[in-house]
Amino acid sequence: MKQLSLNQRKWLKSIHLIAAGVWITTGVVMFIVHFIGYDLKSGNELHLLNRIIYFIDMKILVPSAVTCLLTGWVYSQFTKWGYFKHGWITFKWIITVLIITLGTIFSGPWISNMVEISGNLGLDALSNPDYQWYSQYHITLGLLMTGTLITTVFISVFKPKTIKFW
Repeated sequence: MKQLSLNQRKWLKSIHLIAAGVWITTGVVMFIVHFIGYDLKSGNELHLLNRIIYFIDMKILVPSAVTCLLTGWVYSQFTKWGYFKHGWITFKWIITVLIITLGTIFSGPWISNMVEISGNLGLDALSNPDYQWYSQYHITLGLLMTGTLITTVFISVFKPKTIKFW
């Protein structure tokens, strides 16, 4: 298999690191934006807040996550690192795929439902059991995913030899 040149690897690594940084940052920002909701004055403000979270998720977080996945694939495929040569790389693959899957199956639809409920009910959405459930679990899952991504950054830097899957 053809290997990437040093210059190509540097470009790929730069894109991968930027995408990872954006992915983590948008996760943190989405968490923080939720707390603006405690001081809302109208249903339109709540609906807009949810639409902003949805926009950040779909237009910034998802593309950065997919970019991380794709650049990671190219890195594994066309460099000496491979997919399973080191436990820490395998860990990164598992985490990346797991978080993207959880976001696709759960988090994204929960945000969509929050947008719909707040659009229909306005501020009354805050006392709606479905809205409360989606909000609570979105915040919880978001914190877990973002925390795991931050941990993955440290694992990428320190490359521990103690992560073994076989």
